[in-house]
Amino acid sequence: MTQLSLLKNLLGNPPESDDVLQYYLDSAGSLICDLRHTDIVETKYQPVQIEIAIEMYSKRGAEGQVSHGENGISRSYEKASVSPSLLEKITPVFKTPYTATKVVSE
Repeated sequence: MTQLSLLKNLLGNPPESDDVLQYYLDSAGSLICDLRHTDIVETKYQPVQIEIAIEMYSKRGAEGQVSHGENGISRSYEKASVSPSLLEKITPVFKTPYTATKVVSE
């Protein structure tokens, strides 16, 4: 099953186009690749990519919301676009300006 198919299933087959969902997957993948300093998302981090994409999708329309309360429901988002609890699942790789991107072959 592809990452996109899995994301669609976990979100309950939302009406949004595949391009919109792929955008969230790509954004999550870019964040992971930046932290890991790799060219692709390693297999180990693919479930985290899905979790991050779901979080980004869930915040859609309320980006940057700090606090909100209505009818007994309150929402407040963390300062980052992705919660620190998800970022903690990714082991970062130290890099310098001279470090080459790690090419992953899986």
